[in-house]
Amino acid sequence: MIHTDKNLDKRVRRTKLQLKQAFIRLMEEKNYEQITVTDIVNRADYNRATFYRHYNFKEELAEEMITDKTTALVETFKHPYKRKNMIHLNSLSSSDIIVFDHIMENKDFYKLWGKFQSIPGFEESFLHSIAKFIKKDITLLTPQDPNLDNNLYTTFYANGILGLILDWIKNGLEPHPDYMAKQLVKIIDYYPAESFISTKGHSPPTFLQ
Repeated sequence: MIHTDKNLDKRVRRTKLQLKQAFIRLMEEKNYEQITVTDIVNRADYNRATFYRHYNFKEELAEEMITDKTTALVETFKHPYKRKNMIHLNSLSSSDIIVFDHIMENKDFYKLWGKFQSIPGFEESFLHSIAKFIKKDITLLTPQDPNLDNNLYTTFYANGILGLILDWIKNGLEPHPDYMAKQLVKIIDYYPAESFISTKGHSPPTFLQ
């Protein structure tokens, strides 16, 4: 049987996924420092040679897993922009906020947040990735106030949302995601009506310039 590049890529992705899933299951039972490559391959039902074809050490697997998770989480923040490039904060609905549903769908990972914090740079990676998206990939237009620092306003906005999400994770994903989405919409709506969010690269509306 001839293996095409597509089939090979699919097999690599499947193998890596199974190794990461094995790693997550082991984190339920052990501390990060106690987990070995042998533990991972035994749980995934592979051999060490298979592991070393993809990773040099367990830290590399953990780093890639964290990158995968942060990328997927950031994608949930882009959901409201699938239909339009500019969004008035007051027009957001709870259906636009899918980050809580995403986290719940991946609760096997997120319920171990406290244990994953023992991985060097774990929480910082999430904070940096989400804050970067909010601060760099979108433009938050503040009310017209010459005394208001736009960068500080955006930093306050980004950290507020991050804090809410992280507190929810650390509280065991309670209350229900629907409740959290509705509350986040209410909190965002509490900001001045003049505020807009637009995807970066698009000019702000002329009446706000």
